[in-house]
Amino acid sequence: MSTLNESIQQAVADREVNQLLSLIKDNEFILISNSEDDEGQDFGAFVAEIEDMEALLVFSTNEVAKSFVDDADTMIAADDEIDGIIIEGEALLQYLPKDYGILLDAESDDALIIEPELIKAVKNLMDNATSEP
Repeated sequence: MSTLNESIQQAVADREVNQLLSLIKDNEFILISNSEDDEGQDFGAFVAEIEDMEALLVFSTNEVAKSFVDDADTMIAADDEIDGIIIEGEALLQYLPKDYGILLDAESDDALIIEPELIKAVKNLMDNATSEP
């Protein structure tokens, strides 16, 4: 049986928008964020800039997210409090900012970039499916 990450990797490689929508919509994911900055403002979820693309860091399992946080000592200060946020896949798609991609399982051996164009196609398919009678 393949993992969620492996299934998503295959759907992305095959450009299977229907399959990718199903995989994302039917699962939960983990986002990580700093609790707040020095002025008490919420930072929000971690985002990576990859070339000219912004990508939300999304994790397929709690274990992969924890490993990222444990290994990210150069990006995260020792005294920073990191929150893990469980999000349903449908909400992830609904609230992902326009023109953002997804960096799935960052810094792991199975890290995957889902570029904004593919995410846009997935979101369009989801929007069309919910608007049909």
